[in-house]
Amino acid sequence: MGPSDQGADDVSDPHGEAIEDYSRDGHASDLILHTSYGETEMMPVAAFFSGPDNFSDIESLALDQCDDPTLDAGAGAGGHSLELQSRGSRVVALDASRGCCRVMRRRGVHEVVHGSLLEQTGRYSTLLMLMNGLGLARSLEALPAFLRHCASLLEPGGQIVFDSSDVVYLYEDGLPRPPGYYGDLAYCYEYKGARGDWFPWVYVDPDSLFDVCRALGLHLDVLLSEELGQYLGRIRGF
Repeated sequence: MGPSDQGADDVSDPHGEAIEDYSRDGHASDLILHTSYGETEMMPVAAFFSGPDNFSDIESLALDQCDDPTLDAGAGAGGHSLELQSRGSRVVALDASRGCCRVMRRRGVHEVVHGSLLEQTGRYSTLLMLMNGLGLARSLEALPAFLRHCASLLEPGGQIVFDSSDVVYLYEDGLPRPPGYYGDLAYCYEYKGARGDWFPWVYVDPDSLFDVCRALGLHLDVLLSEELGQYLGRIRGF
């Protein structure tokens, strides 16, 4: 999961600060993730710097699906963009965190854009959205409009390659479901005692996503499913 993608003028950027510290010093304090369902998670910053030798199966398969040019949305520390570059692909790395963008440039990502996906223009063959990147849609209700915007960024025959999760498991032990769709959640990063803003994030189960895509005349393929409901998907028909 990346930053909120709320826009380009973020002032408090705990996620980006943690990424910058690790990039500079080789270590960083844990990044704390506060959740709307009451749990607090510790996120080891080193995980954002994974490379091809320790990519998950979902990450590896996703990168194999990418066609040039690719927009890597929510690119974080740039590991996926760097791997695509190493294969000779053209990739544009996009992130709403200024700190992440600075790190990507220092790491050698050729094309880095600071901003929100919803602010972008251009034409790509692939929109890559990893680390539960479909959450950039912010809510299930907003997902159709989000996908229509994505269509404006794709060449004819283009695709969205993404991962998401069915988080129904969160509620198996009696955790109250939120009103509305159970995958509509919110998060807040904290780093070195400083908190960022809360941001909405959606985890979309495959059945709900199939329904959304069908209504828009799009085609969803589930390419790989893993534990805890995580899956890799591809949306086509643009």
